[in-house]
Amino acid sequence: MGDEWKIDLKIPDIGTMVTLLATAICSVILSAAEIAYTMMWITSAYERNGKNFFIDLLTAETLTWTAEYIVVAGSLLLLSSMTFLISMMYALYELNGLSQNEEKKVHRKILFGLFAVGLVLLFMALISAIILRYL
Repeated sequence: MGDEWKIDLKIPDIGTMVTLLATAICSVILSAAEIAYTMMWITSAYERNGKNFFIDLLTAETLTWTAEYIVVAGSLLLLSSMTFLISMMYALYELNGLSQNEEKKVHRKILFGLFAVGLVLLFMALISAIILRYL
C-alpha cells in the first residue's frame, strides 16, 4: 500500500551534469585562448624579426631573447592547452555516460586533476614569460 504514491522519474544528477558541462566549456575557452595567444606571439615576432626568426627558433646556438621567450613560454602554453583539451574531452565523455545511464559513477577527481594540471601549466607559462621578459 505504501508504493502507490511513489514516483520514479529517473532523472540523472543535474548538479553533476552542470558541473561537467561548465568544466568542458571553461576548458575549451581556455584552450582556444591559449592557442590564439601563442599564435599571436609567433606572428608578431615574425613580423618584427623577419624570415630569420624561424631559423633562430630551429638553431639552438643562436637563440635570441624573443626566440627563447617563444620556445619556453609558448611550449608551456601549448602543453597547458592540450591538457585543457583532454579535460574537455573527458568531461564530455563523462557527461555522455551520465546521460546514458543515470546510475553511472562519475570520476570527478580525474577531471578536476586534469583541469588543475592545466591551470598549473598556465601559471608556469605566465611566470616564465615574466621571468624571461624582465630578467
